[in-house]
Amino acid sequence: MGRKFRYYCDYCDKTFIDDVEARKRHLQSTYHIKLRNLHYEYCRDPETILREELLKIPCRRFNQYGNCQFEGNCKYTHYSPEQLCELRQQVEYMQTMRRKKQEEIPEIPNVESWLQKYSEKHNKENSDVIPTFWNYPEVLKNRLDLPPSLVTFRPEHFHDNNFEEWGK
Repeated sequence: MGRKFRYYCDYCDKTFIDDVEARKRHLQSTYHIKLRNLHYEYCRDPETILREELLKIPCRRFNQYGNCQFEGNCKYTHYSPEQLCELRQQVEYMQTMRRKKQEEIPEIPNVESWLQKYSEKHNKENSDVIPTFWNYPEVLKNRLDLPPSLVTFRPEHFHDNNFEEWGK
């Protein structure tokens, strides 16, 4: 007979022989469903949890005894007022951080407005001078050990100034 493979359930931390009936029985068990729901409860974002928990009334059994047989499936809230307050503060903090992040994003101008600003700037200036949009750092001007790509250009670097032949 062939080798039997084993199925491992991450939620329950159990292994068993992998056949259709055994897997089906396990996946429909209340123990598996409870642990799966508990796992996904930890993955939900605080805004959703707060919204849902504010709609529920407190669980009497959980408040009286400290536990509830329904745990994650209970239709009542297991959060104390202090925990709800902390959750609300966390949600407010996340929302303010999201707003700050939105405000920090600079507005990107469209191409037409950029071209208009560019043409206005160059019409005012001398057309013989080509403007640079950056300045050469003062720290690098006196350094002798720079690679050629970082050395600033000076007029003496150009030996041949006959540029009219270029592009012919």
